[in-house]
Amino acid sequence: MLLNDKVVMISGIGPGLGIKLALEAAREGARALAIGARSAERLADARARILALGHACDVLCVPTDITQPEACTRFAEATLQAFGRIDALVNSAFSHGGFQAVEEADNAPLREALEVNLLGSLNMSRAVLPAMREQGAGAIVMINTLGVRKPYPGGAAYSASKAALAASVRYLACEQAEYGIRVNALACGWMWGAPVQAVVRQSAEARGISEAQVKGEFSAGIPGGRMRTDDECARAALFLASDYSSAINGAQLDANGGEVMY
Repeated sequence: MLLNDKVVMISGIGPGLGIKLALEAAREGARALAIGARSAERLADARARILALGHACDVLCVPTDITQPEACTRFAEATLQAFGRIDALVNSAFSHGGFQAVEEADNAPLREALEVNLLGSLNMSRAVLPAMREQGAGAIVMINTLGVRKPYPGGAAYSASKAALAASVRYLACEQAEYGIRVNALACGWMWGAPVQAVVRQSAEARGISEAQVKGEFSAGIPGGRMRTDDECARAALFLASDYSSAINGAQLDANGGEVMY
């Protein structure tokens, strides 16, 4: 199993990739999961779904707003107190920041995206570094996006924040390598799961066309024409969190079905 006996922290537990990361980590043998999100109700639902799998995996729920450094510190400290170590952190929490073009004068969407996607991810990463340094080992995985390299309508703020995160991954990887800590990113494309299904449904209703047609448009640039699922992308992220990727540091792994190949 990829994560046998590992303690894994996951931020941004939600209806899409976040919950799938937690479920797949339990399936891959993690002995404990510490999950964070702003909603206590969402965390409680996630915990029930994880425990329903029947695996021997403890679950700690810590309501956390990653834009607050002290909240991230509390999350890490609670994990250490409960489980004694932190083997991996997956930064999945995000904000799209709204849909707008670069030419629009309102910088609020960009500020929101930067606050969560860049600064929030760095807050969480800094919070786990002391424990990982003391252990002499650890893995941090940032969830990034194909939008950094392939623009899409309205994605300027989100993609700009994720481009900054991509640069931070490389710097953090260089800085922490001497302590046995690896830092990598996963660049996801459109993922077929609850969030994208909702976008497809709303787009179809607004345009008066079928959901199948909208889904086909989303998938048109992917070789084979199939969007990868949340589950598939979660497993790719957990590979980067595992010892199987011990030779990989400062890298970005594409999880987009080949929509971009460089």
